[in-house]
Amino acid sequence: MLLVFVAALAVLDAERSAPGSNITSFENALWWAFVTITTVGYGDFTPLTITGRLIAGALMLGGIALLGVVTATIASWIVERVATKEEDAQAATRGEIRALEKQVARLQETLDRLDQRAEQVSDGQPK
Repeated sequence: MLLVFVAALAVLDAERSAPGSNITSFENALWWAFVTITTVGYGDFTPLTITGRLIAGALMLGGIALLGVVTATIASWIVERVATKEEDAQAATRGEIRALEKQVARLQETLDRLDQRAEQVSDGQPK
């Protein structure tokens, strides 16, 4: 808001005494600043002086930068939330994998014992 207000005052100062200018009141300058910072730029108010156009360029860059910062902040927050949930899910999955590994090891031990007994029975050595 401060950027819009300051740009409106600056462009009004640069444009109000220029011949043929249509930015001659603070209301017009404020409207021009709002549509310029949002990159809408209806074209109903346009700066004619070099100073006014430089202010317009700076305001457009400021609007794009501000939009970029807001978008990046929101995207970063979303990515962080998703990463936290993914880490929790991975931790749970690692625990489940460890439990399954223990079960597989016990099953392998049971199979090994059964194989030994089967070999003993086939060799004629009942246990």
